[in-house]
Amino acid sequence: MSAAEQGAPTDLDPAARKAVLRQLTYGLYAVTLAADGAVHAFTANWLTQVSFDPPMVAVSVENDSRSIGMLRASGVFAVNVYDAADRELAGRLGKRSRTLPDKLAGVPYRLAANGCPILLAALGVLECRVTGSLPAGDSTLFVGEVVRAEVLREGTPLTMNAAGFRHSG
Repeated sequence: MSAAEQGAPTDLDPAARKAVLRQLTYGLYAVTLAADGAVHAFTANWLTQVSFDPPMVAVSVENDSRSIGMLRASGVFAVNVYDAADRELAGRLGKRSRTLPDKLAGVPYRLAANGCPILLAALGVLECRVTGSLPAGDSTLFVGEVVRAEVLREGTPLTMNAAGFRHSG
């Protein structure tokens, strides 16, 4: 029986797609990178844990970003959990590199064992080693094994909803 015969919609309603995708909940994270002596960061909302054993996370990276080249070159990244009070920092690191080439200028950080920045304002950090990637439309999904974790302080993590950010869906 075809989808149409089962009563399933046969085409995608753009308004419904946007409305439902905006109902999905997302955290906001600073993903930091280091490659060839340079450091960089971006705000990610498409990031999730994908395995308990070994501990692994996946992050979606836009194919036309500066970040993807650095990630491919180094094979490492760090996930910094934003505090709920860090909306401005999340917005800053969420800007395109063409608009703000040195996003970490003036942002306090130290380097992790893998060379990636650990933001001093973060609640916690996961240091990761890339174990695989998968093309995903206009982005690439990178899977990373968590090789080190550190709690920096207590707090409430920032979410897309709390920040007032909206993904276009």
